[in-house]
Amino acid sequence: MARLYDAIEPEVVSMVMLEEAVESLRADGENLLIPKEGKLDYSEVQAIRLDFRNILRIENLWMFTNLTKLQMDNNIIERIEGLDTLQKLTWLDLSFNNITRIEGLDSLTELTDLSLYNNRIKVIENMDILKKLDVFSIGNNQIEDENSIRYLRRFSGLRTLCLKGNPFATKPNYYEFVISHLPQINFLDYKLIDDAPREEASKKYEIQLQQLLTLEEQEHEKQGKLDEQTKKYHLYKDAFVENMDENQLFATMFKEDVEGLKLVKVPGADEILTQFEQKFSTIVRAMFDSGLREKELRDREIEDFWACINEAKDENTRKAAVVVEEFKIYRTKVFDKKQFTLQKELLNYTEYRKRTLSIMSASSSSGQYPKEDLDQQAVSQSVMAEYDDALTILRNKLMALEVTLVDQLEETIQTFERNLSEMVSNFTESMRSNFSQLRELQAWYNETMMNLCISTVDRLMKGELEDEFPDETRELFADKDTITNACQSSDEVHRTKIDQREDEMFSRISNWQSTMIDNIHEDEEYKRNRKRIIEISRLIDYLRADIEDT
Repeated sequence: MARLYDAIEPEVVSMVMLEEAVESLRADGENLLIPKEGKLDYSEVQAIRLDFRNILRIENLWMFTNLTKLQMDNNIIERIEGLDTLQKLTWLDLSFNNITRIEGLDSLTELTDLSLYNNRIKVIENMDILKKLDVFSIGNNQIEDENSIRYLRRFSGLRTLCLKGNPFATKPNYYEFVISHLPQINFLDYKLIDDAPREEASKKYEIQLQQLLTLEEQEHEKQGKLDEQTKKYHLYKDAFVENMDENQLFATMFKEDVEGLKLVKVPGADEILTQFEQKFSTIVRAMFDSGLREKELRDREIEDFWACINEAKDENTRKAAVVVEEFKIYRTKVFDKKQFTLQKELLNYTEYRKRTLSIMSASSSSGQYPKEDLDQQAVSQSVMAEYDDALTILRNKLMALEVTLVDQLEETIQTFERNLSEMVSNFTESMRSNFSQLRELQAWYNETMMNLCISTVDRLMKGELEDEFPDETRELFADKDTITNACQSSDEVHRTKIDQREDEMFSRISNWQSTMIDNIHEDEEYKRNRKRIIEISRLIDYLRADIEDT
């Protein structure tokens, strides 16, 4: 049975609740990426527990972009939702809730462990995206259809499965059916599956399994073709020439051209239409091929750019590591207990101040300080001053390396931006020329068709041509004005489609270019620089605090 609603009012996932949950785990050391004294940054949180809180709805988790573990069991949640931004999630526990349907998991491609134990789910579905699923607990639900079991065959990495507590698990052949139909799992209902029972069960269901394999092979082949088509479409879309590999643009022009479809039924129009289509398709195909070539050039430029960026960052990291290592060697020598021993309170600023006040108080009557304490005080003060100077030098060296890297990245980004802008400009100029050719060809087609139609009107009036047109076409030949208007209407539809495709192409590549450059500036210049400065500051603070706490 799923949890019933408590007498307490359902809770909302508020910012206060989230902050308390994160702070609780941080205090326990589970969110190790966030220092206990550091400012809370939700994007750095890797795990969060929201169990036993009477939560009705999953919400307000969009900030936890690096979350890998989410525990929301023992609530009153009715629907799986609000997880779209948690793309790094690997572990999700929604057990002991009131969920009735599996949904809302489409963005969780990294999920390996999913628990929906003790809910109200009747069908196992909508999980195709979970390619990495390893552990799945769906026990104590309302699963009773064997198709839900067959559905799990697609998860080749599934090793552990819990189904007990479902109506299907009460059937006499439950165990045999599951272990024979799901050969990939090793554990069923928390028990290891032995080879002998599995072999025996497979023989029992041999005919059904063979039929199932045949259907799966056919479906796999069908899906493979569909995936290949989808892959090609995305490739063509990234090249901004989707739906231009065949006659899609040409077909689109006539699809909404009511008058044009009537005109092509005029005697002699078929030859003109064929010629028009062949020439049109030749130009569009040239645009398609050119678009793919231009994409390859852009891809190589982008690949080279990131290689330069990563090389510069790696080299800078190596230099910074050398600087830090040199400082560690210096630090070890200065504070090596075999070479230099001080009482630890004299190495701590706070304790040092307390010690000084104590010395002053003890010697106030004589007007003199003990020589031993004065010597230790002078040595401690000297060592800490030297260490502080060394930390300042370390910080300056690391900051200098960062400034150098900023300059390198800025120059590289500017060069890339110029190169990319030139490539996009070449692409648009070439495509603009091709679109002009299409418009010229459309003008030829319109003029040729209009001449044919006017000639046909004259011949009809002179009785030189038999009236064998369809009724819808005959209406256009009442007089020259009617046929002229029909030709102009058809021409306008065709030109509009050509213009729309041109505008769409140029708009998309322009947006792509600006978005890419903006993201590079944001990620590689601003965010990376801020993060690096924070890292340097944290390192210096750590090295100082480490000595003070020694």
